[in-house]
Amino acid sequence: MLAFFMIITFVFIFIGLPLFGSLGFSGLIYLLADGTPAAIAFQKMFAGIDKASLLAIPFFILSGELMNRGGLAKRLVRLANSLVGNINGGLAITSILCCMFFAAVSGSGPATAAAIGAILIPAMLANGYDRPFASAVIASASPMGIIIPPSIAFVVYGTLSGASIGDMYKAGFPAGIIFGLCLMAVAYFWSRRRGYKGDAATAHLKRMARLKEMWLALIDSLWALGMPIIIVGGVFGGFFTPTESAVVAVVYSLLVGLLVYRELKVRELYQVFLNAAKTTTSIMLIMAAAAIFAYVLTYVKVPQMVLNTVTGMDASKTVLLLLINLVLLIMGMFLEASVIQNITVPILLPLLVVLDVDLVHFGIIMSTNMAIGMLTPPFGICLFTAARVGKTTLQDISKVSLPFLAAMIVALMIITFFPQLIMFAV
Repeated sequence: MLAFFMIITFVFIFIGLPLFGSLGFSGLIYLLADGTPAAIAFQKMFAGIDKASLLAIPFFILSGELMNRGGLAKRLVRLANSLVGNINGGLAITSILCCMFFAAVSGSGPATAAAIGAILIPAMLANGYDRPFASAVIASASPMGIIIPPSIAFVVYGTLSGASIGDMYKAGFPAGIIFGLCLMAVAYFWSRRRGYKGDAATAHLKRMARLKEMWLALIDSLWALGMPIIIVGGVFGGFFTPTESAVVAVVYSLLVGLLVYRELKVRELYQVFLNAAKTTTSIMLIMAAAAIFAYVLTYVKVPQMVLNTVTGMDASKTVLLLLINLVLLIMGMFLEASVIQNITVPILLPLLVVLDVDLVHFGIIMSTNMAIGMLTPPFGICLFTAARVGKTTLQDISKVSLPFLAAMIVALMIITFFPQLIMFAV
């Protein structure tokens, strides 16, 4: 029966059925074939999304849309470019920095790829970068939206595991910095090898002129930089919860876009809310369907089988963590982040207790794996988004992304086996 369940799931995915349909229908078919009332399936769907902490998801998505339309992303680009735009591969490094900044205010990898890619891919092309490389930089850096707080993945993981979302916010920042530095190293050496210079608009500036541009860019972006400071500072200071911080992000981005930068128009709000609603709906449908999928896996005792298999292995904690990372990386190639969390967290929790792995630390490990999954075909959503924004083919961007993929795996190993580098803030 388990083999039948997995076969029909992959058949649905292979024929192109939407992911929520593949997971939901396969789970429903299994339950009906097993004689379980259909009402159980719908109860599990509702229970999968009936959690107060998940209210943060639509608000973070909406805040990302508002920040993109309101001019915050554009100002973050200018600031990053003034800092590193003049060195070899300066625009590529600027793109990674901007993705880090925008990730800290949107919490979404695809939103980061769309917003930053639309601005910086044309800029890189104008400065002599080839299209696949420019697109690959955005594709590899945008998944940091799932690692750097506020992260939707942190909210989902904390809801499923009981880990402190606030502590994950604290550990997420150093993890994101490690991730970003690894990508910057690849961008620098690749650009130096290919002869990609800095931004032509800033490369000729003398020291005093460059310092002036940095100062002007910093002043212009202060309101944009205020977003992560207010959100994260408010959570750490106990002024509001991580869920409430999402609402604060919406209000802040709305006011800044309308009243400070004045680039967000009232007539555009309908489209902004519509885009956010579409994205939210797709995520919630996937989470509801994944709840059925996870229930079936639990029903057929997959968690117990996995636990018995792994604990029965005469292997060290290091080997077991490597195996878990491998499984998560493979799943990331085929499934959405929220689906992976809903399926694997209930299965892995007992094993983590046996291995004495901190739940907050493992949440960062899992988020890093899912960030890598956003770059890996066939279902790398950031890869697709960057290819679409950069107007290149999936084959071309996938080839150029390989060095960045290697850097991401190096970052994953550092985060996994040197937890003190990220857990010191918790």
